[in-house]
Amino acid sequence: MARTRIGAIAFALLALAACTDNVGGGYGGDPVKPVVEPPPLEQVHVEPTTPERSEVVRVVLKEPRALPATQIDAYKQKPGVVDILWVIDNSGSMAHERVELVGNFQRFVDILTASQTDFHIGTIATDQDLGAILHGATPIIDTHTADPQLAFQDQVTFPPGRVRWVQGLAMMHKFLTTPSLNGGFLRPGAALAVIAVSNGDDDSFGTVGYFSRFLREDKGQGNENIVSFSTIAGPLPNGCTPPADVGFYGAEAPSAVRFIQMAHSTGGVVGSICDTSFENTLVEIAEALNTLRKIFPLSLTPDPSTLTVKVNGALIPQSAGSGWTYSATLNAIQFLGSYVPPPKADIQIKYAIASP
Repeated sequence: MARTRIGAIAFALLALAACTDNVGGGYGGDPVKPVVEPPPLEQVHVEPTTPERSEVVRVVLKEPRALPATQIDAYKQKPGVVDILWVIDNSGSMAHERVELVGNFQRFVDILTASQTDFHIGTIATDQDLGAILHGATPIIDTHTADPQLAFQDQVTFPPGRVRWVQGLAMMHKFLTTPSLNGGFLRPGAALAVIAVSNGDDDSFGTVGYFSRFLREDKGQGNENIVSFSTIAGPLPNGCTPPADVGFYGAEAPSAVRFIQMAHSTGGVVGSICDTSFENTLVEIAEALNTLRKIFPLSLTPDPSTLTVKVNGALIPQSAGSGWTYSATLNAIQFLGSYVPPPKADIQIKYAIASP
């Protein structure tokens, strides 16, 4: 029985080995290669192109609307810095006038303080015997002086004496040219203001033209506009008599021709020694000493109707009294009224550039 089963299995295996596979190959022969028929080819018919004969509309190109170019000029306001040298007649006949001067001095300082001006104030005498040195226990009054009026009173209080010659211009020259005298008082870059107060005229040797040229050139070429000479003295043409000295012999104050010529040649202020109060003159001098920049030239020519001015980001109105105006002659923005950009302020001027 076992032999019969073995024989049947062997016969089956031999039959399977002799068999072939027409698709993937046989178990004992070579692989079968399928026969692939070539693809049928058909003739392609290409139609000719037919243009679209629609109407073509002409397109006209126009230039875009031209907008004016704008310009922004930016400035930084510099702090006002001024050295103020008082040249005071120290003669005995000036006693009442020096008291009056002290009485109005605080108003003078208040205006400088309100304009945030950094000032030095010192006093020398017109008498050459006093050596053109700064007078007083506080020789330099500045923004840190506790009581400026009291310090100035000490500066203009001189010992009794008789002055034969009023050497105001000569003493000014000596002080400004002698470093040992002006050290610590004069500052580089500061404006310089000289104020002479006398009931006589100047008797210095040398012409007014010489002293005027010297003073205008003291700060260097190009800085003539930051130097000035002002005076409170006898007015033109005939002088006057100070009210407090009426009835005293020799109280008349002659015309201070030389002092007044100096003031006119440097753009300074002229006041009368015979005024009942020096307040108005001191106010005028103090306002003239405001060294903050008031005129700002523009880099290009503007269309004036487009000008806008901002200070520290705030829009400033166009107003002659409380804002700015435009000067076509200077091509500049001017602050000539009550408002002036404060120290260190950022000024921005924007405008459309005028068509050529």
